[in-house]
Order: sequence, then structure tokens, then C-alpha cells
Amino acid sequence: MVAALSLGACGDGGGGAAEDSEPVRTNRVVLPKSYRFEPQAIEVEAGATVTWVNEDDFPHNVTLLDGSDVSRALPVGGSATISFEEAGEVPYECSLHPQQMQGRVVVV
Repeated sequence: MVAALSLGACGDGGGGAAEDSEPVRTNRVVLPKSYRFEPQAIEVEAGATVTWVNEDDFPHNVTLLDGSDVSRALPVGGSATISFEEAGEVPYECSLHPQQMQGRVVVV
């Protein structure tokens, strides 16, 4: 599902499960001050690059849960990108805070 990658970030959290969230059409995910991804679920076209931006006071990461072993660090104030080449759903989390931070990329 994931073909190319650049840098990485953390998952989503802050309440509801990522699989329950309606995807928002965007290629930018912000990590605000509150241990979560915003939006929690996004939708992109195949071939799109998604950027995660860490605006929290703590370091995070984005770890894809699709069996690809893709994980990228997101230091405080940092950003990371991952390109998604194939259609499908890719769940992800911040492996440092997996209970709070989970997200999902829907590639169409």
C-alpha cells in the first residue's frame, strides 16, 4: 500500500478510534498540543504525499501499521512526509503513545 516515503511522524488519538472517524480530504495532518492527530482520518489520491507537522511540546512519530515497518520521527516543531502509491487503508499510530495517538490514511 505504501510505496515511497520521506520522513515520519506519529499517529492519532484524543478520544475516538481512527476507524470510526469520517476521512477528511487533505494531505496535511497536525499534531496539536494534546497527544492526537488532527484530522484523525484523511483521504488522499494514490500517489499523494502526506505531511505530518508536530506542534505539540513532545516528540512523536508516525508508524504505519500495514506491515511495512515504516516509522519516522517527529521531533518538536518538526515535520515528516510519506507518499502513498496504492489504493487502500493504512492505519498508523505514534508508537511512543499508541493508546492516545492513532490515525488512518484512506488512499483512493
